[in-house]
Amino acid sequence: MSSLAAKLASHLSRLVPFGTGGDNPQASPRAAIRWIENLPVGDAFKAQQAICQELKRFNAENSSKYTRDRLMIFMLLDEKASDLQDTLVRQYLRNPRMSRSLESQLWHAVYGHYWEVARGYHAFVLHLTQGVGKTPHDADIQLVTLRAIRAMGQLLKWRAIRYLPASEKLWLRLHNLYRVAETGQFHRLPQRVYPEDAATCNCETAYLHILMVDLANSGTLYPRQLDLLDRWLCGWHDSLSLDTAFASDTHTFYIDLSADHGPRHVRKPNDDKPLRYWSTAGLLQKLDELQTSLRAGHIAPSELGLTSGARTSESLELLHHLLHQWAPLATREQRRAPREASKRLVDVAHGINAIVNQLKASESGTASPYGTGLSYSEVDDVQVYGFITDRTRERVSHLHVPTVAVSPDVERWVMHDESECGYGAIVESRDRDWLRVGALIGIKPHDARIWAIGIVRRISRINDDTSSIGVETLREPPALVTLYEISPSGYLVDGFDSNGGGLPHASLLLARNDGTPDSLILDPVHFMPGKTAELRGMGQPRLITLGNPIEHSEGWMRVTVVPQPG
Repeated sequence: MSSLAAKLASHLSRLVPFGTGGDNPQASPRAAIRWIENLPVGDAFKAQQAICQELKRFNAENSSKYTRDRLMIFMLLDEKASDLQDTLVRQYLRNPRMSRSLESQLWHAVYGHYWEVARGYHAFVLHLTQGVGKTPHDADIQLVTLRAIRAMGQLLKWRAIRYLPASEKLWLRLHNLYRVAETGQFHRLPQRVYPEDAATCNCETAYLHILMVDLANSGTLYPRQLDLLDRWLCGWHDSLSLDTAFASDTHTFYIDLSADHGPRHVRKPNDDKPLRYWSTAGLLQKLDELQTSLRAGHIAPSELGLTSGARTSESLELLHHLLHQWAPLATREQRRAPREASKRLVDVAHGINAIVNQLKASESGTASPYGTGLSYSEVDDVQVYGFITDRTRERVSHLHVPTVAVSPDVERWVMHDESECGYGAIVESRDRDWLRVGALIGIKPHDARIWAIGIVRRISRINDDTSSIGVETLREPPALVTLYEISPSGYLVDGFDSNGGGLPHASLLLARNDGTPDSLILDPVHFMPGKTAELRGMGQPRLITLGNPIEHSEGWMRVTVVPQPG
């Protein structure tokens, strides 16, 4: 099915003199087609940026020109950029360990394109709705509105990927677009948004799709998980629909079309506001069935419609998260432990190697890498900002020589609340490339000596410099151990495998006293299911086998430990 823009371009190009406008793609539809055909081949980033610049110029220079030709040119540019945009998105999601500069470049390229597309389509929708009955292109509004809604959704998704809140009035613009579709009574009209789309969509399902992604976004998902969710939802649209009348025994969530925020759980609906309601009961039943099928272990995620690239473990983890986030308020899991406001100074080491170094220092009796006590400036920072700024650290380090050299592996954070299961903090995040959901950290109160293992579970950026984070702490204290890999022959000479086994490497043992298996945190490069190793560092050496993975993220993995007789 060819797009509306392509059809119009084919018809009008015969009426436009060849060569008009030179290299300016905004001169005519034919000029736009010729310009698109001359884009660089093999350089998706360069071609996408060229189109993005034209869209930006289009929005800036043609704010008062809303002719059908202008709309056609804009749609042609958008359609051409679709494949290029997908290429950049794949590059971003497949490289979670890219440098900060490359990540920023890719993110801004993707987000900037969606911004210009959303901005342009939104302007056309406003113009078309104001001119209904007076302009010759009323039918265009149906597809333009749907594309505008989709683009707004991508803006929210890519802000969530960077843990950014929605920008001002973004929700209001999205709500207004849906109201245009609802008022025009085409909100349930099926359309193919882009020529390459495999299925049709409509404004209501596209709008609900965005609302469901926002409900799932708790600041705890990886970028890949958000993308998986975005793709999965395309197959679940039939389970969702919006209602204008509230049913207390049915509806789970609502959206206020007059408010600049996203969806909420239904509590006490206000009939004086333009509210829309929907139920997630049918979808939750479907997710529960998917989870049961995956746990049985006989069906791959792709066979259940969960995309070909999804792994069973990550699919189960994401499904569990969705069952919690989309559940009715009455049945939703409560917080495991209450939080209490508390300003506590803690030392933080990130990454398995840094944690190992600090445990070694603790075992050797070395004091805290920051020394003891705080200067007046540091105390003042804690009271005013809630954390110690880099400027104060630099000034204090020049005023006196600390009794103990500061370790480059350790940072100082101020926790703002805590519970039995972890901490909440507001930290400076501008130059902390490693600070992502799933990051492994060692954490301990500043005046203590015992380290605990923490995992960053939630991130929400407050501004460009600071982020609010949630850290889960594991109950088991880590013990520093060394693993000596053993080949099938099992011979060691002076602690080394004489038959070609790997060199010993440090790991973190989390011992349990409740009868459940111990677990081990190690670098993923050293993991192989069923690998036999000798564990040293806690009494007599003992043979173990590496069991099933419990959890893993960038640079670390936690696996069960299976004792071996001997």
